[in-house]
Amino acid sequence: MKSCRLIVLLSLILTLFAPLSTGQIQTLVPLPADLQGELDGVPYFIRVPANWNGTLLVYAYGYAEASMPLAPPTISVETLLARGFALAGIHAAGTVDVPPAMDAGFNVKQRMQNTVALTAAFHGIVGRPQRTIMWGQSLGGLVTLGMIEKFPGLYDGAFALCPPAAGAPRRFDQALDVALAYKVAFAWNDSWGTPGDLRDDLNFVTEVMPDILPRMTPTQYGNWEFIRRVNRIPSDTYYAGASRVQILFFATAVRAELERRAGGSVVENIGRVYTLSNDDKTYLAGLGVNADALLAQMNAPINQFASKPNARNYVQHYVNPSGRINRPVLTLHTEGDWLATPNHEGAYRATVEQQGNGELLVQQFVPGGAHCTFTSAQELAGIDAMMYWLDTGTRPDPSVFFTPALGFDPSYIPPQWPW
Repeated sequence: MKSCRLIVLLSLILTLFAPLSTGQIQTLVPLPADLQGELDGVPYFIRVPANWNGTLLVYAYGYAEASMPLAPPTISVETLLARGFALAGIHAAGTVDVPPAMDAGFNVKQRMQNTVALTAAFHGIVGRPQRTIMWGQSLGGLVTLGMIEKFPGLYDGAFALCPPAAGAPRRFDQALDVALAYKVAFAWNDSWGTPGDLRDDLNFVTEVMPDILPRMTPTQYGNWEFIRRVNRIPSDTYYAGASRVQILFFATAVRAELERRAGGSVVENIGRVYTLSNDDKTYLAGLGVNADALLAQMNAPINQFASKPNARNYVQHYVNPSGRINRPVLTLHTEGDWLATPNHEGAYRATVEQQGNGELLVQQFVPGGAHCTFTSAQELAGIDAMMYWLDTGTRPDPSVFFTPALGFDPSYIPPQWPW
């Protein structure tokens, strides 16, 4: 609490002096400003250009995103400053040691608390922006969707890139589905726990990877295709680089860290029936895979799992979007996202429309692409569209802001959540 008290004291001291005028914007510090400090031990960064346009972009970083967290890695901080935006972000914890380090991982609760504190600190240190936009990518995109619902008085709009927008409960139920498909396609190491309740201290590098890597051979292609198809994972980048390893990292070690944080199993599949189309089954049969036999194993009573109520409540709260938004929300997603699969956007759209708020949501898509692989021009298009929306009160026209020339796909409709 010492850092917060210092900020309050600093803001009181600064208000004793006449505000500094930057055009029509009143600031408490000379511009440009490059500020660093701590809020309850969490490092933060604030940068404000000399030509500040009055807009503050508050960034929420991805799951293990390191470096200065003021913008996604694709877009240059200097580009945003040159365009007049003020930037703020809490410091990413860096690479994640899962576990025992608990300063990173699925720390959504802490991120949300710290981001609110940072936004308030900006008001006290620099001044009150004319508008504030919350934005972030991947897990930071989910944080962004949670922040715009829970704190609409602080944020005027939300720009979420590649978010697991179906919400944390369904995102980790999806991780259970991946683990269960891996179990029936290959095998399961009982020392990891069960697919529904992993050992809290499971180490991915020393325990899980040695099991996965020997199976990543051409002869096992059919089993990997079964895992992909039963989980509705796009094919575009599934076999590129370390995609399958990362999918299983989130299905095992990331979930184990969350279970430790939440106090028990957070996932459930009671009543879920895993299915494949006849075309999928025929295709897999051609690869030597008996899909019906594997589906029967997945659907067996022994593979039905219930969550621990208090742990499930934790992920419901941090965070499961309700669709009750009263500020503009813009999302970007790649159609080939293998981690936050595109059906997350279909689920989020359905949730928002159930609340009657469809006019407050714009979703745009980029063909192919891995998780969060946007160009800086595409990210700038999203910022420009949100600025236009806030300035005019009119939804941005995709034919103006999200053109095929920039790599967008205006005809794409994301699939609905499958279960």
